[in-house]
Amino acid sequence: MKRKDFITTTALGLATSSLFSSLSAQDHKQHNMTTSSNTKYGKAMMSAIHCKLAAEVCLSHCLEEMSTGDKSMGACAKSTREVISACDSFLSFASANSSYTKKLASLCKEICENCANECKKHADHHKDCKDCMDSCLSCAKEMAKV
Repeated sequence: MKRKDFITTTALGLATSSLFSSLSAQDHKQHNMTTSSNTKYGKAMMSAIHCKLAAEVCLSHCLEEMSTGDKSMGACAKSTREVISACDSFLSFASANSSYTKKLASLCKEICENCANECKKHADHHKDCKDCMDSCLSCAKEMAKV
């Protein structure tokens, strides 16, 4: 197995593990919520989960490229870190049915659009960047509906 494949697979595994832990905690928080509030942000939450995972993979790819001296991936790496944090925060707020969820969705949309613009610069020659760009655009679209 190539080093790059190993790092990508490991990062995806860690991201998935972290996500399942987060979802498990959110499921526990949602236990006392009504069924209607569990599905209120369902599509946006699923989009945020997908976006967070795609950003995790893209970030790992960016770091690998940067370790070989490719400094052009720096802005992409930074924007993916922001997406990971924004999507994670949105998931926490939405699962708690917070009154701040709409405001956070608006910010998350902006962050996802910025990341998509950064990833677009590399999308033609880096599949992970293209996947992240597509996921960010999809997430931004869902966040606009919140």
